[in-house]
Amino acid sequence: MPRAPRRRRRKRCPFCQTLLHPHPRLGARQWACPAPACQRQRHAQNCRSWRRRNCTVTRTHYQDYVLAARAATRPPPVSSGDLQIILGSLRPEVRDAIMAHGQSPRGVSPP
Repeated sequence: MPRAPRRRRRKRCPFCQTLLHPHPRLGARQWACPAPACQRQRHAQNCRSWRRRNCTVTRTHYQDYVLAARAATRPPPVSSGDLQIILGSLRPEVRDAIMAHGQSPRGVSPP
């Protein structure tokens, strides 16, 4: 005699309070409904808890990685002689506009 299908237990989403049937493959591990807003909140909550548990990793992330990456991608300063060559190679109206506004071309720091 064939077995009767098992009834899945319904759960309540902690974010929107709707009842949901968990996906059969996830079972007891699914605790939020599949709505995009609830999934965003679930992801944010998981990220907060991960950062709380791994505070030694996240404490120096900005100094170790972000500042180092910015310094690596920053163009090297251009000498004043090279600046004159760059400005001399521009069209006169562009060069005059740059000099009038006190700006320098992208990647060129003023002398």
